Amino acid sequence: MGFDIVVRGEAEETFINLLNNIAEQKGYEEVKGIIYSKKGQYLDTGRGKTPCLDQFPPFAVEHRLFGPIEITRGCPFGCKFCQTPYLFGMKPRHRSIDSICRAVNQMKSYGLTDIRFISPNAFSYGADGKKMNIVTLTNLLKEVRRVLEKKGRLFFGSFPSEVRPEFVNEQTIDLIKRYCDNDNIIIGAQSGSQRILALCNRGHTVEDVYQAVRLTLKNGLKTNVDFIFGLPEEGEEEISDSIKVMQDLIKLGARIHAHTFIPLPQTPFSKSSGTALSPALSKFLEKGKSDGTVFGDWQKQAEIRKVMVHT
Repeated sequence: MGFDIVVRGEAEETFINLLNNIAEQKGYEEVKGIIYSKKGQYLDTGRGKTPCLDQFPPFAVEHRLFGPIEITRGCPFGCKFCQTPYLFGMKPRHRSIDSICRAVNQMKSYGLTDIRFISPNAFSYGADGKKMNIVTLTNLLKEVRRVLEKKGRLFFGSFPSEVRPEFVNEQTIDLIKRYCDNDNIIIGAQSGSQRILALCNRGHTVEDVYQAVRLTLKNGLKTNVDFIFGLPEEGEEEISDSIKVMQDLIKLGARIHAHTFIPLPQTPFSKSSGTALSPALSKFLEKGKSDGTVFGDWQKQAEIRKVMVHT
């Protein structure tokens, strides 16, 4: 395609070396083709050697550019629409609690005391991703709360992260209520059709979604439930299933966060154009948008998909 250099893999260290070579105007002409990350401490994620998160700060303190703290990379589920496991591997890696607390202290020193995290599934912190490590998860939230003291606010399992429905239980909800300040959690449902969930390799059931929403609402927290529409092989029956599930969840008190499927590079669905949103689904989403039970950028995403598919 005309590129001189491609960096393959997680490139925090390699990218710096590459920029230094260019800045010094030496080595650039000799460096052609593919560069693989080689230095530092690395873990084998099943997709080559990748760096430990503790080696790299989650934001640029010297430039006072702060944001949510990345605490986990990788995901073991391999959902076919999601880039995370295909870019970062299926073996999750977690930033240590000490490293996270140092980052929180840095933010606090600049008067920034609203703390948010980036994770594919917040409740899987410290574990292999398919189960929980409740002790490590508790220690994380307890230590961050200790650093923040009473003045700071800790948000967990809400934007910009979410949680898988089967990870929502009395213990995880209790942790949110005990240590955190968010009044909601984001639950990744993605479809109300069991066939589509299986096709996407989601690894949970529709009933898991119902149980997670009921339990969250029962404990006084709000729920925003992610759904993706226009997935490959989604027909009228699957759309009807999803509409029914969404109607049920809205009656329980949940809000629906609507997305349109976009084929992302390196995923199993990257070559699929997806399916069109049916008139019945569009009508349901528009009505929900007007009454506040549905929100999201599904319309913009549908336009983006059109451009991508026809490019």
